[in-house]
Amino acid sequence: MDKYTIYIICKSEEIFESKKKELSKFNNLISFFYWIPAVFLQIHETNPDLLSKLNTRYNTKEKKRFGHLGCISAHRNALLSIINNNTINNIILEEDASIENDLPEPPNDTCYLGGWIIPPKVSKIGKVKIQLDNKEGLNEIIYSEFKILTTHSLFIKNTEDSLHILQSLLVDKTKNIDIHYSDNKLIKYYYYPCVFNQKKSYSDIDKTYNKNHILTLNYGL
Repeated sequence: MDKYTIYIICKSEEIFESKKKELSKFNNLISFFYWIPAVFLQIHETNPDLLSKLNTRYNTKEKKRFGHLGCISAHRNALLSIINNNTINNIILEEDASIENDLPEPPNDTCYLGGWIIPPKVSKIGKVKIQLDNKEGLNEIIYSEFKILTTHSLFIKNTEDSLHILQSLLVDKTKNIDIHYSDNKLIKYYYYPCVFNQKKSYSDIDKTYNKNHILTLNYGL
């Protein structure tokens, strides 16, 4: 039976070990864990135009820009690790990903394992209700009808898919990582029911708790 290789993006080895423990009941489906250290960026004399590499709203706080750029960099590192390690059935987890349902056997294609399903136009969030006839397993994302935000849990089937996504991120300027994925339709499927949710977490930048644990519960449907 094919098994997963899991890449965990987080701040410390202590958090990495706690995430491994959280998933230990599924060890029969997991071959190996890799720690991908979270990236904390700063401006210095060799990268004075760093903040200009993020395509975001003009009024986005500087600290938030650094956070988004660090997230992009960490995901690049995870994708590169998949390529270098030549692994298949890869899961990329962010630090705030929390197991919601049992880990299934590896899907047949690259997909979201959790996220927030929203209308194609962000301005329609909360105004347009999305109703989907989901089946267990892989479901196709119809980008003309809906898209998925957040990248807390991604299944990358093989090195070819990892390379394709990585190459899309090797540009001079990019949007926030989840918007980049959805705008470029990099992932064609989502797994239902969702395997991972996002935990409620406190933002040191905004000084408040986010609502991602609500928005990503059952894809927000």
